Amino acid sequence: MRPVVIGAGPAGLAAAWALARAGQRPLVLEASDRLGGLAGSFDLDGFRADYGPHRLHRVASPEVKELYALALGDSLRERDRSGLVHVGERRLPFPLSLGGLVRGLGFTGALRHGLSALAARFRPPAGDDYAGEAARRLGRHAAALVYEPAARKVWGVEPEALDAALAAARVQKSGPVAVLRAALERKDRGARRFFYPEQGCGALAEGLAARIEAAGGELRRNARVDGLVIEGGVVRAVVVDGAPIETDRVIATAPLTSLCSWAGVPETSDGLTYRALTLLYLVLEQDRASAHDVHYFTDARIPANRLFEMKGFTGGEGPAGRTLIGFDIPCTEGDSVWTASPDELVEKMRPALDRAGLDRAPIASAAVHRVAKAYPIYRKGYAAHRDRALDALSSVDGLYPVGRHALFVHDNVHHACEAGLAAGRSAAVRKSAREWRSEQAPFLHARIED
Repeated sequence: MRPVVIGAGPAGLAAAWALARAGQRPLVLEASDRLGGLAGSFDLDGFRADYGPHRLHRVASPEVKELYALALGDSLRERDRSGLVHVGERRLPFPLSLGGLVRGLGFTGALRHGLSALAARFRPPAGDDYAGEAARRLGRHAAALVYEPAARKVWGVEPEALDAALAAARVQKSGPVAVLRAALERKDRGARRFFYPEQGCGALAEGLAARIEAAGGELRRNARVDGLVIEGGVVRAVVVDGAPIETDRVIATAPLTSLCSWAGVPETSDGLTYRALTLLYLVLEQDRASAHDVHYFTDARIPANRLFEMKGFTGGEGPAGRTLIGFDIPCTEGDSVWTASPDELVEKMRPALDRAGLDRAPIASAAVHRVAKAYPIYRKGYAAHRDRALDALSSVDGLYPVGRHALFVHDNVHHACEAGLAAGRSAAVRKSAREWRSEQAPFLHARIED
């Protein structure tokens, strides 16, 4: 029987490639008509659009970079980062630069942040939560001004209700020395550069899919999995549209909550919830929207987390006289953002357009994409719930959960690829589910590159 991979995102496709490379013929089942998951791309009015601002970071392991080369060939390009963080009316460059910090915050403001961060070194703020960890890393002032408002917007809960592990993963700098070092780092050292495929981030998934099929694997789109057939603690089949597909090994990137339900242990995933995401795309009738590839908004009055421009990632390539921008808008299924029409979302984004200097930009068209389970929410104590769920799944031989949703983890594309390759290797040699559980640890605590 051939192995089955559920999900054609980076983790699932990397796993399928590892199986194919081992001489097996994996069957990949993708619920959507597109590959790549949130790291996929689609065509819109002559543009190649990504589902959010994705980068292939230079910190990827040699093994993952080899995977990129295999899938993308010579279409991978290096780009300079040029983000802008909006903190109220102030604007800070991202990545950081010392001059930009002083210009954006003013000398007094920069000094206040620096003193607050130093004070946190000598008298660490209390709190075993996101707010406390952010303050310990960068000071109370930065936490209150930037990280706590962003947490409320992105995760939909108070910072004190979020686990400290979220700040450890997402507050990139561990202290004032790290901030200063990053601010002084020279461009030609590569810290401010990233890789990006010519045909959008989704080209990685499309290239991997082609390699898998050439090696004898099969990909089925619009194949929504309904459940698993488990007998005697062993996977026997995957159920698609009511029909079982026999297999003895399943690499699954479905949400951990779904996997527990399919395995008959739904109560073990209690306490694990996901944040939804609405993506709004606008085609503007001007050649470029901004000199910056991404605008970040901490202001709670702006529903969007980020505004990104595709030409900022493609080096300016795209239809002349028009540009495509997108908004990441965190939300909850059924709320006013989730149910809003494109026109209503445009009105909600007016303050963000104004902050980015686009309040007068003519809008040619708008499109919306929604993701019900986009990001795991790290509520306090989430790790115990996650461990209990993964432990329960490890009693089902032939089941290998992997990827952001199945491992309930925050990750980048390179983290997902690395985990997928490891899961594929384990499945190829038929390691037990408990062995795979013991190998998951390095993939559960990734530090996010933004």
